[in-house]
Amino acid sequence: MFISNIFLCSVTSVCLLDFVIVEHNETSPLSKEYISASHTVTRHQAILDYIQALYSSEEGIFYGWLEDTPTDPRIGSYRHISNVYDPYTILKQLGSTEIIDWSNCTEFLESLVNVDSSSIYYNLVNDSYRSPPSSADFYHMIELFSDLDLDGYIHEDEIAEYIADCQTSNGGFRLYPFNNDSAGMIPTCFALQALESIGRLSAIDATAALNYVLSCYYNDGGFSEVPAIEFPDIEPIPDIVPLGLFCLNILGRSDLIRVQNTTDYLLQYFDDKGTTTGGTLVNTERFIWSLYTLGTLDQINVTQMLSWVLSCQTHQNGAFLPIPTLDYQTERLEWIRAAVHILYLCDSIDLLNENFTVTKYPEYHIPQWYIDYIEEHFGTNTGGIVAFFMAGAPYAGIILLVSLSGAYIVWSNKQEKLKNQEHHN
Repeated sequence: MFISNIFLCSVTSVCLLDFVIVEHNETSPLSKEYISASHTVTRHQAILDYIQALYSSEEGIFYGWLEDTPTDPRIGSYRHISNVYDPYTILKQLGSTEIIDWSNCTEFLESLVNVDSSSIYYNLVNDSYRSPPSSADFYHMIELFSDLDLDGYIHEDEIAEYIADCQTSNGGFRLYPFNNDSAGMIPTCFALQALESIGRLSAIDATAALNYVLSCYYNDGGFSEVPAIEFPDIEPIPDIVPLGLFCLNILGRSDLIRVQNTTDYLLQYFDDKGTTTGGTLVNTERFIWSLYTLGTLDQINVTQMLSWVLSCQTHQNGAFLPIPTLDYQTERLEWIRAAVHILYLCDSIDLLNENFTVTKYPEYHIPQWYIDYIEEHFGTNTGGIVAFFMAGAPYAGIILLVSLSGAYIVWSNKQEKLKNQEHHN
């Protein structure tokens, strides 16, 4: 059993990725369009081309795939801090952050800062234009803002106080301080990571937090999302293991980690293909992250596992699939993130230097369903869209969203594609 796409994914608070499962047909002939666009680059460059195709310089964010839903408050579509954090982290691990001008991204990130002195979120960074800060995203905000020279917006006292208010009576942490949700290992881990990164673990009851983590640690070596004593039907889940390990390390109790016991627990979910049984790239990433943290990567066939990871890269657009047998329509930035992170943990980024044939230059397109829906429900009057944005903007920075233009994005990507063609030729 796996938690699919629930943490460390494109939206690092709780978010699910949707994708269409279509079996890949290896015998299907390529169209003339694909043949004419076919080109050979390195696996590394194919990833860079795909990420650049997802970049919207107008908004200062990256889409999650080539037909991601545009930003539009009318249908509840907003950009999240992870729309910058995830691609930045990928490019950082690839050593290629220089391919993007991050100034537009910093404008977007600055616009997420709450400047309303009467708000309980004053001086904190919102997750998006519609979502307040969550304990699960502070760590990523701190890391991203530090790297992009936005340190002035990292208000450590306010962050520590907010996270402390998320700690529940059982020692764990919930996402927000103002609701009655149960604590969970996911927000608990990210809360501890955030506090450690700013040196504020003293702001919480660390003993209670430790007891909470240990209550989720099973005798068989696995971790559950919530304590079994509170939820008797709960079972340990392989995906939660890295979080439990991180928590124990942060709390200074790595001595409580039963290394071989936990490794044996994980190995029962590893199959002869070199990946987690029935899992995706993300599940495999969490598995590898756990073994890396335990120092027991040598107990699996790493070469076989990396071969499986590389087999998930598609020749269609150069992105990655969740598993090798699915159709290119399931390409997502999230799968790239997981694949690159696995290679990074295994010190094998150089495997991406291999030549790789891609049949198309990736290009972002506004999905047809969105165009049809907007035309049906709102018409195509741009002035009406602008008026809607300006009337409903909760922050001054939302005016950035008015600039979104699918035509501009496609045009920009075509220019980048031509540059790439010249470069590759």
